[in-house]
Amino acid sequence: MSTVTVPKPIETTATDLHPGWRVVLLNDNVNDYLMVIFALQRAAGLSVEVAEMVTREAHESGSAVVKRGLNEEDAKIMCGALKKYSRIPGVTPGVEAIAEVDD
Repeated sequence: MSTVTVPKPIETTATDLHPGWRVVLLNDNVNDYLMVIFALQRAAGLSVEVAEMVTREAHESGSAVVKRGLNEEDAKIMCGALKKYSRIPGVTPGVEAIAEVDD
């Protein structure tokens, strides 16, 4: 008769279940609506339709989630890219977006 080895259950920790980071677009009254849509397309790879919906949500409610499930570095890079693609030197400072832990 042979012996059967039972594998140990894999233990998961809170860090294994981390949902990732999200990028949140903040509303302002400085940046042009179309420039924000353009920045969302370039920096986040959103379609025109989705970029318009995100921009509208941020405008109407004060903020909108751009993307979820990112790692911290990618979320911060996307925030910088959003500012870069929406900034016009001497005219507008670029959109404000924050990277935060997703819940």
